[in-house]
Amino acid sequence: MKEPSHAADQPLSAYMDHWLRAHVEVNLRPTTADSYRRLSRLHILPHLGDLPLTELTPQRLQAWVADLSLPQSTGGRRLSPRTVTYAMAILRAALADAVRLGLLERNPFTRVRAPRPGPRVVASFTLEQVRRLDAADRDQRLGALFTFLWQSGLRVGEALALRWEDLDLEGASLRVRRNAAEVSGRLIVGPPKTVAGMREIALAPQTVSLLLRHLTTLKQEGLISSGLVFPSRAGTMLSRRNVTRAWAGARQRAGLPPYGLHALRHTNASLQLQAGVGIREIAAHLGHESPALTAKVYAHVLEDTKRQAARRLGELLDPVNP
Repeated sequence: MKEPSHAADQPLSAYMDHWLRAHVEVNLRPTTADSYRRLSRLHILPHLGDLPLTELTPQRLQAWVADLSLPQSTGGRRLSPRTVTYAMAILRAALADAVRLGLLERNPFTRVRAPRPGPRVVASFTLEQVRRLDAADRDQRLGALFTFLWQSGLRVGEALALRWEDLDLEGASLRVRRNAAEVSGRLIVGPPKTVAGMREIALAPQTVSLLLRHLTTLKQEGLISSGLVFPSRAGTMLSRRNVTRAWAGARQRAGLPPYGLHALRHTNASLQLQAGVGIREIAAHLGHESPALTAKVYAHVLEDTKRQAARRLGELLDPVNP
């Protein structure tokens, strides 16, 4: 195979492999680096990997974006705007480093437009649905975990890494200090994904009661010595894969829509909004970096609560003719 005459003539696949190892894996969190590599493998390199860096023109890149965005009926891939934008951000950052290294004169991505984002509606369950889940899964191995997730609003990785030392059951609170994530099949425990993720949250009385019952169960099973709130039968940290498999069964037993585990966290936020809790308080509870992010994610729930508030005000002002 003939060696390229200049570093800029190397195919994108070779450059991306070097960039991911030398820049991304060194500077970013393992989970983020893993997502960069996964999106690169799935959505960037199959389309652009054989092209030399110098042939990545704005026109070629815009065609790639269109291919990812268009419906399958027209020959496209029909990825969500969020996934397309994420893939674009990865390649834009990679090519920006290529400019910095002198491999390209300018970043061709400066002239590429992202797909127009559609309305983002997060999946969540109703209160009646999660109560049905609790009833159907009460005697299951991970039933307490699933109930805890929707009652606390923690991320799954935060709950899996939670230890009894992080809990103050008398004070009805817990501290989030760790997050568990699987990277390339390996379980990695580190700090939460953002600084805001390091937080203390209050627990509802029902959640405290749930944890006390769960503590009794763990003592009976001889698993309290692990220190983990939700250990496996072997006393080790649960894997996300096994929890996801158990969740599929729990969801089916309760007859719930096919939403992923993250829907339990969204359910907590939606229920808090419906209860009248402020956006700033919910953002702090969830570990969001800003209330603006929370308001954006749960805009559809906010609209519903505004309409409900307007109806209640109307009933108050005119109780005879509501």
